[in-house]
Amino acid sequence: MNKYIGLKTVFLFSFIGITLFIYNPFALYFLNDDMTHLPLSSKGVLFQHNSFRPIHDLLLITEYKLWGLNALGYHLVEWGIHVVCSVLVYQFSYSLLKVYGKHKEKGMVLMALFTASLFSVYAFHSESVLWILGSGASLATIFFLLSVIAYLKRKDGIIHFIASLLFFQIGLFTYEAIWVAPVFILLLSYESIRIGTTQGRKERLYVSLYWLSFLGNLLLRKIFIGELAGTYGSEKVFDFNLKHLLYNAVCFFTRSFVPPSQSTSVFAGSMVVLVILLFIVFRKVFVSKKLDSFLLILIISFLCSLLPVVNLGISTHSRESERFLYLPSVFLCLLIILLLTKALSQSKMLVCFGGLVLYNTYFTYMNARDFGVASSISKAFYNHFERDQDSDTIILKGFPRQFNGLPLFRSGFKEGLSSFYNIDTSRILVADEKEMKTTSAYNKALIKRNFEFYFKENKVGLYKELTLVYDSTYFSMVEFKN
Repeated sequence: MNKYIGLKTVFLFSFIGITLFIYNPFALYFLNDDMTHLPLSSKGVLFQHNSFRPIHDLLLITEYKLWGLNALGYHLVEWGIHVVCSVLVYQFSYSLLKVYGKHKEKGMVLMALFTASLFSVYAFHSESVLWILGSGASLATIFFLLSVIAYLKRKDGIIHFIASLLFFQIGLFTYEAIWVAPVFILLLSYESIRIGTTQGRKERLYVSLYWLSFLGNLLLRKIFIGELAGTYGSEKVFDFNLKHLLYNAVCFFTRSFVPPSQSTSVFAGSMVVLVILLFIVFRKVFVSKKLDSFLLILIISFLCSLLPVVNLGISTHSRESERFLYLPSVFLCLLIILLLTKALSQSKMLVCFGGLVLYNTYFTYMNARDFGVASSISKAFYNHFERDQDSDTIILKGFPRQFNGLPLFRSGFKEGLSSFYNIDTSRILVADEKEMKTTSAYNKALIKRNFEFYFKENKVGLYKELTLVYDSTYFSMVEFKN
């Protein structure tokens, strides 16, 4: 393995530099529900809003102690978590290929590097890297990856199995996406018994203990918060409506591959193209008799990883809820690389891999750009009110609740003003809620990231109207539709 250290180092520093440029944490600020949770974090509150994510709550508490209201610190941490995940995806992929794959050393290293590289720029889990509260999904993915990597070394000593359980438990206290881990472990152990690499009796004990630790955590959830998925999750997670579930499942599956679209017909067309491409690839793999059990494990695991959130749904028109795709994308990226390797020649595979990286890099850049613009708007509002110490009643005209489909001020705006700036929010009235959309000029000016936003004030009797001023060349205001 050491003879490939140079290759791995080049890949590592490449995607560190590329992701730092693409995600651009220096342009990000507090968005959406951040200011709902940060006041609680400033007071050291765990189980925020009746959720069972104390590890993520501890992260926010620690970040607040370190950074206060310096948003850059939070976003550098979130980007750093993503880099760590990308490195662990390499080790995760390599470890799995070593045990269950049939490849030479160089092939395993390259496939694992390709998987990690694709994951690092994967376009449809951007919320976890670009939104402070979305980092729970990426943090839980770290513990999922560590748990599986340790589990794969269980034959080397009991300490590895204990470490696997420990990482799993920490992940369970972080985010519910890790609920797929027991299913994945079960499938891996079944495959290990089938190919004869482990003893059945001992392996069944490992799996039983892993599942018991999961059930024990669910019991703790019930004891501490009275629910299994928190107030927000329990409203929908256990609402079994078959039509609703099937619709959400199709949306989740499609959104794992294609971006959202304001046009339902465009999104439906993308779905048709996706099905055709997947049919061609799977047909080629099936005809060549390369559809093995390891591929099936990854397919089943990817689909199962969507189950904890399938009732919550994902938007087909915006980037909202893309954090739900963060952990599933681990399986998906490895699955894509394996399928391309089995279906195509080496040269065609490299071309397809390059195309996939460019495709994802483009949409990740566009996502980060939108988050950066939304952050500029948010920062303009908070900075203005921090300086405004008048006692006048302020009417906000054209309050931008969303920017280009990104939740901007869905909640938390007044909480942040009250908690951190000691502003009496009862004197702030919202005249109308708008959504700021982008124009074709915005989409054409790809390299432009910095836009200025300021306010126009208009005194009306005892009231003061405040209107956001923006460059109409790139943006427009429309009625917000919830």
